Amino acid sequence: MILAFMLTTFINGEPQPDKSYWYSIDRCQYFAMSLRRQNYWLSQKYRQNEIGATCTPVHVNDEAVKVWR
Repeated sequence: MILAFMLTTFINGEPQPDKSYWYSIDRCQYFAMSLRRQNYWLSQKYRQNEIGATCTPVHVNDEAVKVWR
């Protein structure tokens, strides 16, 4: 078991079933921020579903799940 960071995505506040796991909080937050930014361009909000993302620390078996670097 290792400590990893689980990236969870949300569409209109509903958590999506697909998760990804990261060794580094910095890498996880990079992708979470990129997902959240896609709702805006030059401070204008797009007319689309609201996309959100968070990184949560979890213990996972790195032999059973893919943990990205």
